Amino acid sequence: MKKITKSAFLFAGALLINLPYAQAEDTHAKNHWGYHGNEGPEHWGDIEKKYAACAEGTYQSPIDIKKSINAELAPLDISYKDTPLEILNNGHTIQVNYKEGSTLKVDGQTYNLLQFHFHTPSENEINGKRYEMELHFVHKRDDGQLGVLGVMIEEGQENKTAQLIWDHLPKHKADAETFKNITINGEGLLPDDKEYYRFMGSLTTPPCSEGVNWHVFAEPIQFSKNQIDAFKAIFPMNARPVQPQNNRLIVLDK
Repeated sequence: MKKITKSAFLFAGALLINLPYAQAEDTHAKNHWGYHGNEGPEHWGDIEKKYAACAEGTYQSPIDIKKSINAELAPLDISYKDTPLEILNNGHTIQVNYKEGSTLKVDGQTYNLLQFHFHTPSENEINGKRYEMELHFVHKRDDGQLGVLGVMIEEGQENKTAQLIWDHLPKHKADAETFKNITINGEGLLPDDKEYYRFMGSLTTPPCSEGVNWHVFAEPIQFSKNQIDAFKAIFPMNARPVQPQNNRLIVLDK
């Protein structure tokens, strides 16, 4: 992999920052779309005009994260606080909403954590490898810019934080339910090694809006086979295929 200076990376990022901001409330849009048949990813751009980026965008997500450049990136300052478990099945994934006060800070910018959700198999790949699942922490700055933390999930040991959620998995589409007596913390779903890939991309669901700052950890976390199977029993497959990398810059923190 090639080496790049931090200043060169920041210059490249500045060129991309003018992409339209994705809106967090559109992370899982309301119009009828899915992962199979006539509603599948290859048809998303035809469902509605506001989904045009799904077919026409040039910085779409997910991608196969490869051909990265080494750089000394700013460390991710992650400050996730405890939150009551608020969970929903929105028909496309299991989503956990987060109360205000938890943040991701990087390059002097503060992103507020809104929610996290799951995909199987992983949407992004790392050097051609697809994992059993992928977790997306969705953040939003005050100016509307989105930042997503991607966490790969492989089969292994049971994750205790995930099990608090899994004990209340909604099997069918329903409004959010809050369990005030159950407290979770998203840090229990992060890898120990915080080395990460950084690139610009999009939402991975309609309307596929671009201008999303992606940060994907190189090290996966583990869920047990039972935990992975329990999610797949509800969503056997809810992952968009990888999209062309085109000329975007992928940087690995070293």
